Amino acid sequence: MLASTIDLNHLAVPSRMPIWPHPGPTPSVWSTPRANYALFAVNAVLIVGFWWLSSGFEITRTASDAFNGLGRVTGLLGTYLVLWQLLLMARLPWLEHAFGLERMAVLHKWNGYLAISLLLGHGVFQTLGYQLGDGKDVAAQLADFIQSYPGLLAAIVALAMFLAVVVVSVTIARQKLAYETWYFVHLYAYLAVLLAFSHQLATGVDFAGNAVFVVYWWLLYAFVLGFLVLYRVVGPLFAYKRHRFRVQSIEKEARGVFSVYVGGRELDQFEADAGQFAIWRFLDRKRWWQAHPFSISAIPDGRRLRITVKNIGDFTSGVHTLKPGTPILLEGPFGKFTERPANRKVLLIAGGIGITPIRPLAEEMALDGFDVRLLYRAHAQNDIVFRKELDALAEAHGVRVDYLLTESAPGRLDREAWFGPNSLARLVPDVADRVAYVCGPKGMMSVVIDSLKQLGVPPHEIRSEVFRLQ
Repeated sequence: MLASTIDLNHLAVPSRMPIWPHPGPTPSVWSTPRANYALFAVNAVLIVGFWWLSSGFEITRTASDAFNGLGRVTGLLGTYLVLWQLLLMARLPWLEHAFGLERMAVLHKWNGYLAISLLLGHGVFQTLGYQLGDGKDVAAQLADFIQSYPGLLAAIVALAMFLAVVVVSVTIARQKLAYETWYFVHLYAYLAVLLAFSHQLATGVDFAGNAVFVVYWWLLYAFVLGFLVLYRVVGPLFAYKRHRFRVQSIEKEARGVFSVYVGGRELDQFEADAGQFAIWRFLDRKRWWQAHPFSISAIPDGRRLRITVKNIGDFTSGVHTLKPGTPILLEGPFGKFTERPANRKVLLIAGGIGITPIRPLAEEMALDGFDVRLLYRAHAQNDIVFRKELDALAEAHGVRVDYLLTESAPGRLDREAWFGPNSLARLVPDVADRVAYVCGPKGMMSVVIDSLKQLGVPPHEIRSEVFRLQ
């Protein structure tokens, strides 16, 4: 038996560092970051070019023309970034392969800030430009916009909605509000996009008399809308039609943790790998409108799938009440843990319910002949998930499993800091020679990844998935 339980109440607390996700597999040219950055830049240049040829050259004439010109280009670019926001929300396969969902979340955040800044700039510059030209004050100019320009009221509403989405999203992130709140807030972004589109074509000076630009703009919207429908609606429906995913049974794994076993048709044809996750929507009366990310917690065997859920919120607290036979819409799978390194020595680190993608990964790698070390941090013995399965892996395949319990941590010692460089080096003396896979709460992961880098593990040999409490 190579499993052990360790009390680490004597170890030090390291400093925190931001997460550094590892780039994922690149099955095609469009699944690389460089290709997507190039696509982004080329279209931005085209938009600026259309603007300049249509009206941008006028910015040198008067102050009014300068402000109006800046207003038009910031509006065009701001809307373009909003379209990228929708793509980053859509979990498109090539973007997921290029960046991973972690990095996409970061891109989504900063792209959103830039988009709303440009759209606010658009409103300010256009108002100043028309004020200088018409000699009106702000209130009179806004009233004239609404009364005299088709689509301007829709544009003002759209801008207010974009701003509200950003403000509420930041509030949700800081206060850790429910996933459902985030979901409904973001639905308003779609309505705002439609309102902005109608405004631009109705009153946009750069579109007037420029049929090529109008066609290009329609194609941008059609491209984004098409991929949203294809991957967010058609894809899950097609997968359900083929596989008929159903809740098969529910089993308790540990304190407040339950596994949902999923049956269906032709599951041997469902392409999922150990370590991946999917977006699950249970189609009963209470849950049909909610979709949540959960890791696949057992190697797909062609007969059934398994996810394992901890009671941490309104949705997860009721998972054990799911009825056998409940239909499931499934979107995915996703995830970066499918990569297999050339190095045959790996270190798997899990915190709490972050064990769900790590557990099948450990089994699959052990079966493939990897030298597997597994560190699993849990609060107490009753919180250890898959104890019997992990002990069986240790017994049958030589996987070294250490259970790191924090229930006896003294005083105010940060329980996310059991993986400081000194303690990690003691636990795994050859840590610098291993490729690391890390999954757990974000705070714990920042500590782990910082320690791994301090111990000489190159960033490109650290694979990470953030376990998000939602």
